Amino acid sequence: MRVLLSVLLVVIFSTISYGQYWFGPKVGFNYIQHNYQDVSYRDTFNIKNDLNFHVGGAFSYSATDKYSVYIELLYERIGKSVRDIASDGANVRTSMTNHFISMPAMLRITLGKVPFHYYVNGGPRVSYWLAGKGTQFLEEFVEQLPDPEMVEDAFREYKVVFKRSKVDGDDTALIQNPNRVQFGLTVGGGIYFDLQGGGRLLIDARYTWVHSNMGENSSSDNINFNFTTYSENFEYSHNITSIGVAYMFGYNSELKRKGKSSNKESNKKKKKKN
Repeated sequence: MRVLLSVLLVVIFSTISYGQYWFGPKVGFNYIQHNYQDVSYRDTFNIKNDLNFHVGGAFSYSATDKYSVYIELLYERIGKSVRDIASDGANVRTSMTNHFISMPAMLRITLGKVPFHYYVNGGPRVSYWLAGKGTQFLEEFVEQLPDPEMVEDAFREYKVVFKRSKVDGDDTALIQNPNRVQFGLTVGGGIYFDLQGGGRLLIDARYTWVHSNMGENSSSDNINFNFTTYSENFEYSHNITSIGVAYMFGYNSELKRKGKSSNKESNKKKKKKN
């Protein structure tokens, strides 16, 4: 990963005054698979994969027609739903939605001819865990109700906090040792079309391995995640399959510079005639 980052930086700074820049909005969908380290947890609970979305901006610097650096800054939602297998959720049913800011930085190789291009790219990805919220339903919550028939009242909503000072009653849940900065590796490819007016429409598909776990398990530290019948497991990571669409606007620094040079030459000629 360090080698790839070094290559990206060399490409950027060695040709930064001669290339073409592209930037624009991007939106897409993520299919998230949760990878738990604890085999017994996977055998006891059904962890549902998640379909969610991302939205943000994309930036590309083309050093040549073939090689470019492509970077995104995205807001991503990642959800998770857990049910115990034995009772199909009658005893344990929890869900959590987490919010991330993510930035993949990739080296891109482009092939094809105008106006149709296809490409492959890959590189590191870093994301920051902003916040989270969820719901908990446990059989022991039902037993605490004055009327066991009022099952809907056994669902408890909460928001995730990362500092003990932020804990405020049963509606907050503390994760004492989270991995808020998470790292991964992204590979993929796609196609783009050059449009009239100088724009570019990009359709992108990729796969991301997130190497960082969400956090650590600790029954004494994680507040409102550890009960008699269930303890939330944070020792898991994600695999993410993404499909997205971006509309890119172009800016050519070399043409801009030539335009200024032409204007200077034209001004010099006018002065000589005068």
